Amino acid sequence: MESWDRPSPEIAPAELFERWLPAAFAAADQRATAGAPVVRVSVSGTGGGAWELSVEDDGLVVSPPGREAPDIWIRLSAADLRVALGGVDPDLPQLLPADASVRTMLLIDPRDVDLVRQISGRMLLEIEGKRRRRWSLDVGFGKAGVAAGRPRTTLRLDGQTFEGLRAGTIPPMQPLLDGRLKLEGDRALAMQLMLLAGNRLNRR
Repeated sequence: MESWDRPSPEIAPAELFERWLPAAFAAADQRATAGAPVVRVSVSGTGGGAWELSVEDDGLVVSPPGREAPDIWIRLSAADLRVALGGVDPDLPQLLPADASVRTMLLIDPRDVDLVRQISGRMLLEIEGKRRRRWSLDVGFGKAGVAAGRPRTTLRLDGQTFEGLRAGTIPPMQPLLDGRLKLEGDRALAMQLMLLAGNRLNRR
């Protein structure tokens, strides 16, 4: 039986977005949330592409990017997507918590819609692994973030610190206070995103 929480990390991006994610949404009997943001995901590299995800009354709709700007734009490489899905990379920490659902990771939690609507800007998150391996996630929020030519905030942390945050053994704000998380650019935007991440971690 196919798991609707975790696809295979080896799944092709097109298969993930065009078949697995809509089916997982339907299997979970999820419903549309008022004001749910439209999310665009752009995957670079082999097998990459771009998809827009929107939640409507009849389920999760996946389509090619349209002329209208999305509310959130996520950019990452195919290799980094694979790691985000639970794939093993010897030079990086495990990114996905053991009890996390890929379905909820890719879609905005209804409880976070209001907070997400208040975030505006583009941020780059980098996790530094071994042998110069670096995992990157580039996310734009709101009109300003989606239209921005480059991230205005960069967050960098090492793999060990990320593992502590993921496991809940390190409070979300602690690495920023003690210097383990390096912040460049818009500090207010970084704080908003860390609050969002903290909310989601605390619900596990």
